[in-house]
Amino acid sequence: MAPTQRSYRKDGTEIDRAYDYVIIGGGTSGNVIANRLTEDPKIRVLVIEYGDVDELDGGTAVPGLPIPDKYLRNYQSIPQKGLNGRTSIVYSGAVVGGGTVVNAMFFNRGSKADWDSWELLGNPGWNWEGLLPYFKKATTFTPPPPQIAADYPISSDLSPHGMHGPIGASFANFQFPIIKNFYRAWNQIGIPSNPQPNDGLTNGAFYSTISIDAKNQSRSSAFTGYYKPIDGQRPNFHLLPRHSVSKIKFEKQGKNLRAKRVKFISRDTNRTFSVEAHREVILAAGAVHSPQVLQLSGVGPKKLLSDLGIKQVLDLPGVGYNFQDQPSFYLVFNYTKYDGKSADNLMSDKSYEDEQLALYYKNRTGAETLPYTGGSSVTFLSLKSTSEKYQKIISDSKAVDLSAIAAAGSDPTVLAGYKAQSDILLDLYANDDVSVQETAFNGASFVPVAILKPLSRGRISLNSTDPLAAPVFDYGTFSHPTDLTIAVESLKINRKFFQADAMQEVGAEEVKPGAHIAGDEEMAEAIRNLAQSTWSHPSCSLSMMKREYGGVVGPDLKVYGVDNLRVVDASIFPLVPATHTSWPVYAVAEKVGFASFLFIVVVVAITQCSRLLCCA
Repeated sequence: MAPTQRSYRKDGTEIDRAYDYVIIGGGTSGNVIANRLTEDPKIRVLVIEYGDVDELDGGTAVPGLPIPDKYLRNYQSIPQKGLNGRTSIVYSGAVVGGGTVVNAMFFNRGSKADWDSWELLGNPGWNWEGLLPYFKKATTFTPPPPQIAADYPISSDLSPHGMHGPIGASFANFQFPIIKNFYRAWNQIGIPSNPQPNDGLTNGAFYSTISIDAKNQSRSSAFTGYYKPIDGQRPNFHLLPRHSVSKIKFEKQGKNLRAKRVKFISRDTNRTFSVEAHREVILAAGAVHSPQVLQLSGVGPKKLLSDLGIKQVLDLPGVGYNFQDQPSFYLVFNYTKYDGKSADNLMSDKSYEDEQLALYYKNRTGAETLPYTGGSSVTFLSLKSTSEKYQKIISDSKAVDLSAIAAAGSDPTVLAGYKAQSDILLDLYANDDVSVQETAFNGASFVPVAILKPLSRGRISLNSTDPLAAPVFDYGTFSHPTDLTIAVESLKINRKFFQADAMQEVGAEEVKPGAHIAGDEEMAEAIRNLAQSTWSHPSCSLSMMKREYGGVVGPDLKVYGVDNLRVVDASIFPLVPATHTSWPVYAVAEKVGFASFLFIVVVVAITQCSRLLCCA
């Protein structure tokens, strides 16, 4: 049947009174789930999204352009003791497609051991083998252009890749000459290149895939890949943008609760609406906002809710706890012997920027095919590759009193989960296949270094019953001393890289923190003053772990104690993977989408069989 209108609705007066599934959040995972569920025309789905519909303007389409502010909803954390009292930004997308519309497009799966560690926390099937089919299902891989393939370490093996998915995984068709020095320098200090970082082993210097449509060299996102193809094509799918969910309403069902209705507010009129969910409510508001929705609904730590006058309907002390991100800091170097172009020129040379943009619009080539402030060239290092003192670092970590550094108000179950995670992480630290630090390089003077497997934990909590007010964000940055120790060792190995012959050929000279910062204590203090709490990968705030570990959802991603409320976003990660989080979120959502669709098919089949038997 030909569509008569687009799928999105302006306000609550234009939607149905009830749907089979109500999805809270139209970001990455929300679009995946909506797309997969509505493959069955009998299943009716509503997605409620805070942000606007992506108009494919600026950097949401052209990789090299900045993201328009209207698609961002950023906050500030509380002052972080580990950052000498400074606050840190909390990144959040406000657009249909979520983080995949506004991120730096880096696209990597992480290591096998990353995913296997999830299963160790009581999650059968949540391991590398269990997720690999869904990493593949989400993507269509396109090999690099011949010149890129010739110049950089990229495997020609197609077997690890998906070939028929909604999201493009490929490469820009342009690169700055200085990038070649990056690989040579790491090789010169004993770090090999890794031509295939998406087959379960990520360590080494590698040229990563990015989320790009190879044919037209434009951003590939959950909006372009999962939403646009079904917009107006499926009468059973509705999207309601520019509305904020204020509460999930529950009813008692036996020993458990059942999510019955979702209340939401128009950002334009402040009018309140509600909608009923016949089958499930799926919470996909992201690690930043999903805990807020649960807490507003009376699900969470008792004291927090009672202090705000919110009636507790379900005691889950882990809601908002175990919050993780990857602290990062920027080194600054000048390249005094390099006279070629680099990413710096796009920021400082208007004529060059205009020239490259015109080239992009003319034939989809040039520097604007590279992600804004991002790139493909990174080095992931294990703790052993980062520091000769790796065994002492692990040993010292085992002596840390976790109860003394846990997030304020941590329940004994949350502490038990923290201890279980710490034990697993220290085992991973000893594994040479697991990365603990990342160095990203796009040829610019600013060189970010990220700590990928932190031991520090934070929390997200309400301080208001206003659903439009920002929650309180405490990253707990460097609360665990090992994170800062690894940061110092990361600074050392990166200085060694910049001193390698290949980087000295371009005259690499350290500006920040400055070569005069030499001792471990001096470097630690410099990092405290330079670092931010985030690598734009907030996660783990509604963790998939045992309830006795402070977990909020089980392996089926259903909230403990609620029969039909599922969480599907980065908040369910028990441990942040040593990679960027967009591809993992796609894989998680595809895994759940497949399971949900299979459940629907089985139920329909059983129903039809029952009817046939009754009529026989």
